[in-house]
Amino acid sequence: MGFEMFVQGFENGDAADLDSSVFHAVWGPYVDRNEPEFGFWRIRADDGGEADIYAGTLDKAFTGFMITHFSSGRVLDLLVEFIVAADAVVMPVGCPTLLAHADQQRHLPEEIRAGAVVVREGTDVERVLAEN
Repeated sequence: MGFEMFVQGFENGDAADLDSSVFHAVWGPYVDRNEPEFGFWRIRADDGGEADIYAGTLDKAFTGFMITHFSSGRVLDLLVEFIVAADAVVMPVGCPTLLAHADQQRHLPEEIRAGAVVVREGTDVERVLAEN
């Protein structure tokens, strides 16, 4: 898919750090290539799907990442798994913000709050992207 999506946590309208151990737990088993000097992670899921993740330095806490060049299927299921575990949201360019649960909406900055959608699995992400 030709979208770029940004993944980040929010608390009371401000950016919130994410725990890098959650990143490693969800994405780690699927890392096909890593270039730490560029903050680059190439993901290859067990269904053959792929994604490029740019996460910068993954210290104990980090601010978020960008996912691009991603396939539908398992990669998007992993994305939803990550946002649930990390209490993060997904901001696809040109689309509504994707939430792991409805309570996150009140923590978003006002300019991205309207129209936010709760996603439960990768097919929900695909649907939102296709509709926008």
